[in-house]
Amino acid sequence: MSPMIVIFMVMSFPLISCSSQSCVMDILDQFDKMKVDVAKSKAASASVKPAFFAALTPHFTLTGLNSVLKFDDVRVNRGGAYDPSTGVFTATVQGLYHFSCMILANHGAVVHYQLNKNDQPYILGYSHKGAAADSSTISAVIELTIGDRVFVKHRHTAASEVVFGYAHTSFSGYFIRE
Repeated sequence: MSPMIVIFMVMSFPLISCSSQSCVMDILDQFDKMKVDVAKSKAASASVKPAFFAALTPHFTLTGLNSVLKFDDVRVNRGGAYDPSTGVFTATVQGLYHFSCMILANHGAVVHYQLNKNDQPYILGYSHKGAAADSSTISAVIELTIGDRVFVKHRHTAASEVVFGYAHTSFSGYFIRE
């Protein structure tokens, strides 16, 4: 019996004392039911295939090299692996993933950005200056292990660049297979 289960049993049944065989059997039955519930819970969480889609609602100013885009309007977040407060997707399942990011530059400006896997650039993006507003999309298939992080960040050191909000800019990703 694992130490965690023993601790759980001690915490769950601290006031139980019995000497009859039927009482002991009842406790063992309850314990067996708890083991089945834990196994079902683990199986259910393992079967969740992570997927998310988030849009940017306010305009977002990228400054400096380490500025991470925080897509705040989360519309899908199966598995809860995308954190809108940090802008980071953290893999909860090992395997192959697809990520896509569409950036709209604000009013004829430019935006230099990149999709990172952990602290390394994976693919670069550039929304160039157009007549009014111009967008670009990057897409990548990435092999991830549990705990790997994927996010969109600024890649220009000298200038601040504004990304257009109002759900014109988005970031998404989903699990393909192990």
